[in-house]
Amino acid sequence: MRMTARLAGIFLSLLMLAGCWSSVELNDRAFVRIVMVDKTDDGYELVLGMPLANRLIPGEVGGSSQSQGQPFTYFSKIDSNLSDAFRKIQNDLSRKITFGQTRVVIIGNRYAEEGIGSLLDLIAREPRVHINANLFVTHGPADQVIQLPLTMERFPSDIFYAYGRRKIATSINFKDILKAHYMGGDFLATRLVFGKTGIMNESNEQNWMGPDGAAVFKGDKMIGSLPGQKAAGALWIQGKPETREITVPSPTDGKVVSLLVERNSTRIRPLFMGDTLTFDIDVKTDLDIVASYSSINLKDHKQLKKMEKSVEDKIRQDVEHSIRLTRQMGTDAFQLNRYLEWKYPKQWNRLSKDWDEFFSKNVEIRCTTDATIRRIGVVKKTFTIEPRKDKEVSK
Repeated sequence: MRMTARLAGIFLSLLMLAGCWSSVELNDRAFVRIVMVDKTDDGYELVLGMPLANRLIPGEVGGSSQSQGQPFTYFSKIDSNLSDAFRKIQNDLSRKITFGQTRVVIIGNRYAEEGIGSLLDLIAREPRVHINANLFVTHGPADQVIQLPLTMERFPSDIFYAYGRRKIATSINFKDILKAHYMGGDFLATRLVFGKTGIMNESNEQNWMGPDGAAVFKGDKMIGSLPGQKAAGALWIQGKPETREITVPSPTDGKVVSLLVERNSTRIRPLFMGDTLTFDIDVKTDLDIVASYSSINLKDHKQLKKMEKSVEDKIRQDVEHSIRLTRQMGTDAFQLNRYLEWKYPKQWNRLSKDWDEFFSKNVEIRCTTDATIRRIGVVKKTFTIEPRKDKEVSK
């Protein structure tokens, strides 16, 4: 009996070494790095960007030689729904499409205004799509990304990774979007702007792209945006303005002083006071002075404290301005209801059905800021050149 049991154990162990019957070899896969979705007159356009394995040469700067061309390409199909567009792309490829490396999803302005419900449904139901992929919204068609030159990065997706890594944009992934959908569906996503710019050693102007504020979503539709500097408060609320520059007027002469955010933390706490709900937003940040056009004497402790007060006032104004704009749109874009659910679950269950109306009328926002200037550099006082006053010469 002991021998039989041993043989059975060995046999079962051998079965476990047989491998997976449904596996697909790496050489038979096509790894999608970027997904683009937009609405056209003919239907929904799906664009998949992926590297070309046969053009990736180890040791080459940028991943390819000039004779072979770019090490990536795009495949596009238009259909009445995204699922059929994906099947058409898959049927045209010799490799099996894999979304395990997808970290970027870009949607066009037209599709965002119509509603991204079909995309959310596809991602929620398709286990192969990575829910940590970040969402971006373009001004105009999404396929403008295809025209971007790779001046400093190897693949187009690396540009968008940098935006999230440097925390210069209001990045949001699909995991957070699905959570927001459960709480009502309001959220912010980074907007992308395109244009032309000149590059050294290039004879012609090149296409250019950069973050430009945030798109405001209610449910699955984009209903507005916070353009440019109007989205500055969003970064403070989300605790993401690290390695970001802020410019404030000097308290002494009103001239600008630029500071670099080194560390930042934001705490949001809900508090019920009778029938009024208050959200306390506390922002703490450490900054370094990087440029000054003011005559302020930073060696003077009192003047340095006044400078910190100017920074605190600027942060508080940005936060209150961003929240005021989103509330005017009828949204809880910063998802403050999550904090209410965590601290007051019973009250949230009572208010959840009428949260939009309650949030616009019965919620007070209080913002407190604490800014500390850690480094002012070796220059305590800005270099200034006083104009020479020539003596009047009598004729």
